[in-house]
Amino acid sequence: MFAQNMGDLNNRFMLAQSYEQAGEFQKSKDILEDLVKRQPDNYQFFDALNRIYINLKEYDKSAASIQDRLNKNPLDLNLWGMLGSTYHVMGNEQKAFSVWDEALKKVPQNQINYRVMANFAMQRRAFEKAAEYLLAGKKISNDPKIFSYDLGNIYSLTMQYKEAAEEYSDILSSDPNQMRTVESRIMSYINKPGALEPTLKVFGSRADENNISSVYMLARLFIEADDYKKAFDLYLDIDSKQKNQGSELFNFAQAAYSEKHFDMAAQAFNTIIERYPNSPLASNSKLGYAKTLETSLGEEYKAIVPAWKPYYSPVTIPSSKIEGVIEAYNNIINLYPHSEQAYEAYWRLGRMKLSMQNDVTGAEQYFNKIITESPLSIFYPDALLDLAKVEIIKGSIESSEKYYNKVIETKRSPTEQRNQANFNLAKIYFARGDFIKAKSFCGEVTANLKSNTANDAIELSLLMNTQMNDSSKLVIFGEAELLVAGNKFEDALVKYRMVSEDNKSLMAAALAKLRTAEMEIALNKYDEAGLTLGKIADAGSENIYADKALYLLAKIYEYGTKDFKKAAETYEKLLAQFPSSLYLDEARNAIINLRKTS
Repeated sequence: MFAQNMGDLNNRFMLAQSYEQAGEFQKSKDILEDLVKRQPDNYQFFDALNRIYINLKEYDKSAASIQDRLNKNPLDLNLWGMLGSTYHVMGNEQKAFSVWDEALKKVPQNQINYRVMANFAMQRRAFEKAAEYLLAGKKISNDPKIFSYDLGNIYSLTMQYKEAAEEYSDILSSDPNQMRTVESRIMSYINKPGALEPTLKVFGSRADENNISSVYMLARLFIEADDYKKAFDLYLDIDSKQKNQGSELFNFAQAAYSEKHFDMAAQAFNTIIERYPNSPLASNSKLGYAKTLETSLGEEYKAIVPAWKPYYSPVTIPSSKIEGVIEAYNNIINLYPHSEQAYEAYWRLGRMKLSMQNDVTGAEQYFNKIITESPLSIFYPDALLDLAKVEIIKGSIESSEKYYNKVIETKRSPTEQRNQANFNLAKIYFARGDFIKAKSFCGEVTANLKSNTANDAIELSLLMNTQMNDSSKLVIFGEAELLVAGNKFEDALVKYRMVSEDNKSLMAAALAKLRTAEMEIALNKYDEAGLTLGKIADAGSENIYADKALYLLAKIYEYGTKDFKKAAETYEKLLAQFPSSLYLDEARNAIINLRKTS
């Protein structure tokens, strides 16, 4: 019978909970008040009813219910906490604080009780009161870092960053092994306004060379402050004391590299190479050093490349500037022959020869090293793609086709590399007039719409679907596309113009007109390109590339002829005429920058 009654009570309790979850608090209250009458000592029923009283703003009933229970259990700290919370939610903050204070006087003085009461204050967002209890508990605690973590959290939430830093610094002083946890806590708020400077000052004044963790934290903060030189000096000290074969320096070098502090990254990598020639990190440090030199040179190279153009002739960089990078990569090849580091060096040297020096023969030699020596290298598919590009530049389409097929046949080829090969094969067959095969290769790409080449494949497929009645013009267009891939812009221009003049092939003609302008830009024929783009833009909605034409026309004014006034006017025209264009954000940013320079 007892079990049956308990089952009935539990069922009613579950019903009350379902009412509460549905927001029907009155119905829940009616059930819970009855349950509490039947079982006044059941804490679960009491707690649920108190929650309902709070939701219904029946605070007096909540306080009376808790007080009644407190009279029977005067040392129950949880009940004192609940009573104070009720007064606090009523808006009587002082009464809440006095209840909590009285409770801590009645119960035994131990650290747990202070944390319990601090949690009640935290729940009511009474952070100052919570900090007061935590500071009191910290004084009598055998393990003050527990309180320092809580205090650090409160101080960071209330933007008292100096005080938060002091608490976290105290933790590291007492227990250096807490480094990773402290770092995680500080990094969670360090980018908020006003947080970095006081935190840096605290750790700067408290850094102890005998406490590596405090030095590490200071170095980490210097990185956040973008002061990589000071951070590097500290990491040198950490590294020499920890004797871990340069691992901290390596991590610093990678961080500096990712944030484009190439000088500091190169210095850190080079320090590992000089200090620890036998370290397990030596080979990766040499590679990191070479890649840092290359990337730094790449940033310089970007400044001389007309990246605003859709297509442009190869731009070469003086050999004297590239020699140091080549030497660094050759050093890796000589020290670690037939290693993945060596094959990455070959691949990167080939890329540099091709892009920065327009040395097709030199690039081909490096790529062939990977192809002939290591078909299992992770750089094998990339080398195949690059060799295919080399063959297209040389005008050997059949040879490039073979390399693209090898990429697809290689089981270890990543999806993106396969997609690139499939799309380029589609372009080759498109230029031959074999549209069935071209569509098939496009289908392989568009099966994964997240691919970087998916949009291009879709455009090519649409072109074939809408223009099949005039295959001769499509073939000419396809031949022009391959000429562009081989940097033969003059020859491509002739073919694009042929297709653009055929009004029967609407989509092909529209795209050919755009390509005509792009070739004229590549050949620095800005006046001709301006006329071509103007005609496309004037067609408005009749030409799907009208907005892009206006965008490119603005680019010509901005970068080609340096007519900033016309550039701004053209960007504004784009915003007005094509409010749904993909180029709106870029146009707005360009207008802002042009206004700054004018």
